[in-house]
Amino acid sequence: MPESQLSDPSRSRAVLIGTDRYTHPLLDDLPAVRNNLERLGELLRDTEAWGLAPERCEVLARPSRQQMLNTLYDAAAEATDTVLLYYAGHGLVHPRSGELHLTLPGSDPDRPHTAVRYEELRSILLSPAGGRPSARRKVVVLDCCWSGLALGGMNAGDLAPATAVHGAYVLTATAATRQALAVPGETYTAFTGELIDVIGAGVANGPALLSMTALYEEVAQALTAKGRPLPRQTHSDHAGRICLFRNRGGRERREGSAGGAVRTAVADRPGRIAAAPPASERPPGKQPLDEPRPVERRPSLPELVPVPPDAPVVRLGRYPVTHAQFREFLCDPANACWLPEEARAAGRYVDDGYLRGWHGPEFPVGRGGHPVVGVSADAARAYADWAGRRLGTALRLPTAREWERAARAGRDGEWWHQEIAAGRVNFRGSLGELAPVGEFPPNPYAIGDLLGNVWDICLDDAGSPVLRGGAYDTPVTRLRERLSPRSPAECRGNAGFRCAGEV
Repeated sequence: MPESQLSDPSRSRAVLIGTDRYTHPLLDDLPAVRNNLERLGELLRDTEAWGLAPERCEVLARPSRQQMLNTLYDAAAEATDTVLLYYAGHGLVHPRSGELHLTLPGSDPDRPHTAVRYEELRSILLSPAGGRPSARRKVVVLDCCWSGLALGGMNAGDLAPATAVHGAYVLTATAATRQALAVPGETYTAFTGELIDVIGAGVANGPALLSMTALYEEVAQALTAKGRPLPRQTHSDHAGRICLFRNRGGRERREGSAGGAVRTAVADRPGRIAAAPPASERPPGKQPLDEPRPVERRPSLPELVPVPPDAPVVRLGRYPVTHAQFREFLCDPANACWLPEEARAAGRYVDDGYLRGWHGPEFPVGRGGHPVVGVSADAARAYADWAGRRLGTALRLPTAREWERAARAGRDGEWWHQEIAAGRVNFRGSLGELAPVGEFPPNPYAIGDLLGNVWDICLDDAGSPVLRGGAYDTPVTRLRERLSPRSPAECRGNAGFRCAGEV
């Protein structure tokens, strides 16, 4: 399609879907989603932007499954130029298949069938009416957690990738392993808010029309500047050139304009590489560790959470101890014997894997917020003793029973499937590499990384070290295993620890 051609609004259809309220207690309401739908609908119908007739732009707030599927079916069957699908709400990941599911008001994270498989929507776009030809161009925009799964990045061998839809462009709020962001008090969700800003304000000195690739680049640049999760895109058959919107700040429109704020272009030509490469250019399930993230100041000492919250019997670290926290321990002159070179040379309490990659008290660049790994049970005990003295309360390693109580969080049955379905677990089937603490959402007791990211060093009933919870490189079938270190001095590159304290 020529770059200067706007998709014909008289032969196109749009379906905007959003769920802002939920009945299940584990799914928070998302009031910004309602605002997303209203403003996007206005822009799609605005003749200064695209100019869809109202009857060609369906807005579904809190739809039923049948309403969602039927409306998209009708739109895809009727459109002969372009069909646009937009969804905002909570995303869920099926614990076994890894497929993306889009939630409805009554969805239950423990019952994936109560949400809509993205694959169902993709199939409708591919062939909406019994094999009849569908619209020549399809645009999918997803603003939900784990939306990058629609790109075919994770479990790509089992899922039909989005590019299997002929002439399709897919834009997602996040990578396959990331949560979307809805900041309390902000009018729109983080991703859609930037999208609305680009469409509504335009791009100064940009082209007359905004292609989908240009929109992606502008939105990615804005989110990068704010340290927020980055969007992803994929497309086939030059679908990145699809133009749904006129540029209100374009070169051809600036002279004689009535005024108003416009954005500064980040690219002078279509196809320029954006701030982060598309997920399709990365290994499946991978994400660069240096991707911009929100700057978070975490406590320099462990933060303890009561377990269980209503009648606590123990306090447990909200997160594993980080590289930065362990560095403070090493910088105390009283702990000089635990510096990497000194401790390895002594050979009594650690093995050669102790703090691999560290130089004295300095950890590898960019790892400050990641769980410290490569520590022995003795080193972990030493840290807990030191941190406890600074906090004025005795700290220790948790027992395996305490870990189990915190991880189960009052649930019966196969609770770990709920954790995986809610996207709380960094394991071989999700991100698959060490992540900063807080990257994955906490469990119902507000404790993070009890499953996945790093094995937790705990103590069994006899006081010997035992590892629980699995790590970033653990297969899903082994997350529930108990591992015994070969010796108390063993230092594993995928094992860390958290502190525990009495109530």
